[in-house]
Amino acid sequence: MKIDSELGWFIREFNASTGYFWSCIPDNSGVYEIIEEVDLQPSTKAVGISAKHIWKFKAIKEGKGSITFELIQSGSKEPAERIVANIKGYFRCYVSFF
Repeated sequence: MKIDSELGWFIREFNASTGYFWSCIPDNSGVYEIIEEVDLQPSTKAVGISAKHIWKFKAIKEGKGSITFELIQSGSKEPAERIVANIKGYFRCYVSFF
């Protein structure tokens, strides 16, 4: 991913009827910028159907940064799942998930 030209995407499935939702926690590195956040809902009104939550981001300067994504249940203090995306932005931006 070249700085200021290509996008990184992080896509997670969720089901609003379960009370779980995804949260994005950016760091303060300034290496990347989240440029869009979208929910893709199915066209049916049926309860219990999964949707997709999408974050789009791009590298904006050289350096290292990370974005943490957490799956949280309403009312819970601890996430059910945590995923960290590490970003290295130089002349190219590399993303790895752990």
